[in-house]
Amino acid sequence: MEGTGWDGLLENGETILWQGQPVPGIVWRDVLSPMGLFGAVFTAFALFWMVMAAAIIGGDAGFPFTLFPLFGLPFLAVGLYMMLGHVIVDGYVRSATHYTLTDRTAFIATDAFGKRSLKSYPIREMPFLELEDGMPGSVMFWEEELRRARRSPARPGARVRHATATRNSVGFRRIDAAREVYRMLREARGALNFADRQARD
Repeated sequence: MEGTGWDGLLENGETILWQGQPVPGIVWRDVLSPMGLFGAVFTAFALFWMVMAAAIIGGDAGFPFTLFPLFGLPFLAVGLYMMLGHVIVDGYVRSATHYTLTDRTAFIATDAFGKRSLKSYPIREMPFLELEDGMPGSVMFWEEELRRARRSPARPGARVRHATATRNSVGFRRIDAAREVYRMLREARGALNFADRQARD
């Protein structure tokens, strides 16, 4: 695909309909998301804990007790990431993302943090097609399930692994030509469905 370094990956006869990138920049309103608000509370608590620990121990407690307030630094870092860091990382990842739409497949290529990835989503198998209108807008067409395993004690001496799942919507996010890309996807899906019906008849 042109401009992404993924040349030679298209099938014979597959035609590129559109290529683009997400609109660059940091979306500061995402700081007000549930994650950002929880991060603000978490950051405030970590700062409060560090200040109180330093006040209780005092300046003449001696080594290593004077280091005790620094144990709050990892929690402070987590809180700052949840509050601000995730929107900065999101902006960086979008700047390193390329979108390609063909008459058969939607591709999302990313080259960030020293790792290159290419994901393909066959139009025939797309479970839905949704336009999030705006300038910029988004065209969503897939849903991925993210599973995380965690351990919790069931009884003394035994541990049971539990899995939690979250669903993540996938698509061409924050693009200028959202309506046009949505129209192309609808037409491509309609053409594929028509071809499938013709093949069955």
